Amino acid sequence: MARYKQTDTEYGQGIFLSVNLKKQLLPGTFEYMLNDLVGSTIDVSMFDNNYKNDNNGAPAIPPSVLIKLIIYGYLKGVKSSRRLGELAENNIIAKVLSDDMAPHWTTIADFISRNSDKFKEVFVKVLIYCGELGLIGGEELAVDGRRISSNASMEMSGTKAELEKKLETYRKTAQKHVAKHLKLDGSGETDEETEKHYQRRQKKLARQIEKINGFLDSMEVKEGKQGGEVRSNVTDNESALIHSSKGFLQGYIGIAVTDRKNQIIIDAEAVGSANEGEYLPEILDGTFDNMEEAAVKTPEGKQLTVMADNNYFSEENFQACEDHGIDAIIPDSNYRKRLENPGGQRYETEDFIYHEEENYYECPNGKRLEYKRTVELNGREWNEYRIGIKDCRVCLLNAQCIKSKTGGPPVRGKILNVSDSVGKLCGQMRKRLNLEEYQNRYAYRIQIVEPVFSSITYCKGLDRFSLRGKKKVNGQWKLYCMVHNLQKCLVVYNKERGYTA
Repeated sequence: MARYKQTDTEYGQGIFLSVNLKKQLLPGTFEYMLNDLVGSTIDVSMFDNNYKNDNNGAPAIPPSVLIKLIIYGYLKGVKSSRRLGELAENNIIAKVLSDDMAPHWTTIADFISRNSDKFKEVFVKVLIYCGELGLIGGEELAVDGRRISSNASMEMSGTKAELEKKLETYRKTAQKHVAKHLKLDGSGETDEETEKHYQRRQKKLARQIEKINGFLDSMEVKEGKQGGEVRSNVTDNESALIHSSKGFLQGYIGIAVTDRKNQIIIDAEAVGSANEGEYLPEILDGTFDNMEEAAVKTPEGKQLTVMADNNYFSEENFQACEDHGIDAIIPDSNYRKRLENPGGQRYETEDFIYHEEENYYECPNGKRLEYKRTVELNGREWNEYRIGIKDCRVCLLNAQCIKSKTGGPPVRGKILNVSDSVGKLCGQMRKRLNLEEYQNRYAYRIQIVEPVFSSITYCKGLDRFSLRGKKKVNGQWKLYCMVHNLQKCLVVYNKERGYTA
């Protein structure tokens, strides 16, 4: 019969190993770079103001330890504070990064929750380091947003009337549940398990009723851009009901401004809105502030270009880009259709000549469009000009003319007065995107920004924000964008020090 070698470990014999924690981090790895940079090159002293235990109180976990642990966890797809705490206890690399302090999960959760503003400062410090490594080109930027669920219940969203109706439904359900239980109790059919189920159900209904009732007492109706009421949310009222490729979700849109050269995120902002396009002006302000902090300049003789999808197509956004001296490339919603049908390009407002003295427009075919009225739409005044139906029907340029509301030729020829400064820049952008040069430049947008979102949501596992409230969610979004930027530093960091990854 064969004999096999055995050891005493089978019977519980222990062995003692000498472990040098610092030597567990190998040069060339992300963890080595992270441990080397945070606290030295990347200053995190801004967190020191959180602590007032100079003379009294227990020693605190150093912020650099918590930052390194959170960044490492987010890189590995661990975003729960409980799991980050377990990581610090059971993972040798996490133990090294946390100096074997094993911070409790409540300490980690509190640190993430309370330091949203300071995470913005750390994000900029990382960006400055990216600039020092020469990773930022500063010539072409792409802006886009990723729709991400929040820590909020979509069931608890609705207008004031809908929430009041939901509250009444819960109350009626609770009353029916009580009546049913009393009936069973009177007939002697209840047992211990039935009683437990009843108590659990009633507690849950009571919590829901109390939560909605409390929210309605202090609720302020949210108005949409066009004046109608927007749905509020009882769990997280700063989140929004957002339409995504997978249907509706309750959450936020994480916006990222990405540089073309190495896909470094220049600015990041999470917004609780169904339309991220309206935030472009303030996003551009933040982008320029960060570029200035990181000493990043557009190359001499070049103009900074910003590319975005049709969600950002608006007169206000083009004006904001023009004010910043930016060359914007943002298509309208019909851009793809025009590409598929190059001969189907239509005239724009700018193709109609305005005669100020007599207050009328002249169409490309020489016909007059007379002023009819001034209407208010989306909070603005619009001057409406019309042309006779007969003139449009017999016009040889009918197929190229601007569309009416019904999508056909402009039977009543509505035109917007250029003096309102509405539509002028939009029309110019449509014309520019009819040129092959701008089409080729815009084609790079998806290559710049979409891989960034794939890295954050798929590779790092951010499919849902774990916090509530715009400020806290914004801090978590910046943390993930910071992790992405640090990853991009690894190759150059290793090259400078002669390490191999």
